[in-house]
Amino acid sequence: MAVGPEKLRWGILGAASIARGQVAPAIRRSRNGVLEAVASRSGPLAEQFATEIGAVRHHANYEALLDDEAIDAIYVPLPNSLHRDWAIRALEAGKAVLCEKPLALSVTEAAEMFAAAERARRPLMEAFMYRFHPQTRRVLELLSQGAIGAPREVRVHLSVDILTGTDGSNVRFDPTLGGGSILDMGCYSVDIARMLAGREPRLVSGWARRHETYGVDVSAAAILEFDGLVGLVSCSFEANGNGTYSIIGTEGTIEVPRGILPGLGDRPAEGLIIRSDRHGNRVEESIAPADHYQLMVEAFAEAMLAGTSLPRSPEESLGTLRILEDWIRAATSTPGTSLR
Repeated sequence: MAVGPEKLRWGILGAASIARGQVAPAIRRSRNGVLEAVASRSGPLAEQFATEIGAVRHHANYEALLDDEAIDAIYVPLPNSLHRDWAIRALEAGKAVLCEKPLALSVTEAAEMFAAAERARRPLMEAFMYRFHPQTRRVLELLSQGAIGAPREVRVHLSVDILTGTDGSNVRFDPTLGGGSILDMGCYSVDIARMLAGREPRLVSGWARRHETYGVDVSAAAILEFDGLVGLVSCSFEANGNGTYSIIGTEGTIEVPRGILPGLGDRPAEGLIIRSDRHGNRVEESIAPADHYQLMVEAFAEAMLAGTSLPRSPEESLGTLRILEDWIRAATSTPGTSLR
C-alpha cells in the first residue's frame, strides 16, 4: 500500500485553491506521506498544478486518478455539491478519502458516504484543519482543567469579505454547487461550538441574509441552546472578522482571536490564547506557529498506516451537519423559528 513502511501515497482530486496553496504543500512536507499525482477535468490545469508542486504526475480527468494503482488516499477539495459522489467513487475504487468541509450538503448524503466507507473498509474523514493546531488542544486542556470554571456561553465568528468586487464566478456564490456562507464558513463556527460544548444542542434558531442576485446566504447567525450553555455562531462573506471564538465561564473567559485561521496570507500560523479571570486580570499565551494542514494529513496517514481510529469520527461530522441543516431551515422559515 505505502511507499516503504511509513509513507502514504496521496492523490488530489481537483485543482482548487485550497489544494494548491495549502494541502498539496502540506502533503509534500509531511513525514509519512508522498504526493504521487493530481487530477483536474482540464488537462492544462492538471499539468500546471503538477508543475507548481514539482515532480508529480497529473491526470486530465478524475477517473484516471481513481484508477491509479499507485495511490492509497485521495484528498477531495471539489465544490460542496460534488463531495458525496466523488468521495463514494474514490472509496469504491479502494482509496482512503480525506474530504474538504463541509463533508456533504446534508446528513443523508454524509451517512451514505460513511456507509460506502464501511462497505469498502476504507477510512473517510472530514478535513477540519483547525482541530490539529496545538492551539486547539491547549484550549481543550484549559477547559478540562477548569481554568474558567463552568462554561456558560460560546461565541464563534468567521468572516472573509469575498463579496466586494466579485463577478459571481466564485463557486461559493453558486447555489447549485452548495454555495453560501453557512455551509462554507458557518460549518467552522458550528463545529467549534459543538467541540467546546461537548454535547448536542436542544434548540437551534437561525437568521440569514440572502443575496438577491446570487441566491445564496452571504451573512448568517444562529443561537444554539445546549443544556447549561448557549452558543452564538455567525459567518459572513461581507466582513473581515477572520476567525475568532471565546468561551465565557463562571470564573473567567478564554478568547482565541485566531482560532480558525491561525495563519492567513503572509501571517505565520501562530496561536494566541487570552485568559481573563473574574476580576479582569489577563494572561496572554502564545502558541508556537504550526502547519495545521500538515498535522492533519500526518494524523490521517498515521491512522491509516497503523490501522487505528481516525482522529475525527463520523459522529462528529454528522452532528455538525445536523446543526447546519437546522440553521439553514430556521433561517428560511419564519423569523425566530427554533428547530430540534
